[in-house]
Amino acid sequence: MKAARPTPPFSIPPVVAGKRYAYFIAMGDWGTGSPAQRHVAGLMNAKAGRDSLHFVLLLGDNFYSNGVTSMDDPQWQSKFEKIYHLPALNVPFFASLGNHDYKKNANPEAQVNYSKRHNTKWKMPARYYTFIRALDGGATIQFFALDTEALNKIDILGNAQVEWLDAELARSTATWKVVFGHHPVFSNGEHGDTPAMQKYIRPLLEKYRVDFYLAGHDHDRQLLQPVAGVRYIVSGTAAKSRDTLWFNNTIFAATALGFMWFRVAAEEFHVQFINKKGEIEFAHTVNKSTLRPSSNAANR
Repeated sequence: MKAARPTPPFSIPPVVAGKRYAYFIAMGDWGTGSPAQRHVAGLMNAKAGRDSLHFVLLLGDNFYSNGVTSMDDPQWQSKFEKIYHLPALNVPFFASLGNHDYKKNANPEAQVNYSKRHNTKWKMPARYYTFIRALDGGATIQFFALDTEALNKIDILGNAQVEWLDAELARSTATWKVVFGHHPVFSNGEHGDTPAMQKYIRPLLEKYRVDFYLAGHDHDRQLLQPVAGVRYIVSGTAAKSRDTLWFNNTIFAATALGFMWFRVAAEEFHVQFINKKGEIEFAHTVNKSTLRPSSNAANR
């Protein structure tokens, strides 16, 4: 496995009693209906039961291989409802679209419409959207979900989305800003960097001092060195996995099944890599006071 390297030293800050945290999982490339997907769902349920969970971010490729055709497509049950119907996963799942959600006869708008059904945990109010969670002392964490396949095509929807993100980031007063979508800006995996994301999204991430960009698409897990203050994460192993490479810009990378779990407070952003055994294989913590300055260029 190309990602195998000695694990850098890491520590896990203790939970502070009475402090308000946001707990979430980020995972992509999950919608296979396979035993591998069920296995990772079980690991997620176990982690959430031990360490808490408020919501899940879905990083695209929600239904392999060709998306869903309608709100009544049987894949909703076989690849989402039945697999994540576990006690500790009774939380909102905030979804973004991937390239496989556009394939052949797929209807991406059906994924938006499904979120309007009563009592569903599926949350996708639009193909791109934002939501906020409160932390202590008036601090907040704001999430911005993207439809990166539209950005790859840069059609009318793609152009409107860039304008929307520019406006939303400009008005945001959040303590932490997290943008998420399917295609990575930077990646050392098989697909690599995404030119459209670098052209249209990277300048906005840097202009508005976004803290993290989370993506899937490459079926691995990566934490990369910050570029102009923005930290880049890939988490695409919720049902599939393949090799990735380590370059000079790699903080940590892993193959095989797993996901990323986050604990965020007003001054602390903590991420854990969870492997196919449910173990913490690596952890990384960023303190708001030391988030910048940082590197200004990808270094491979």
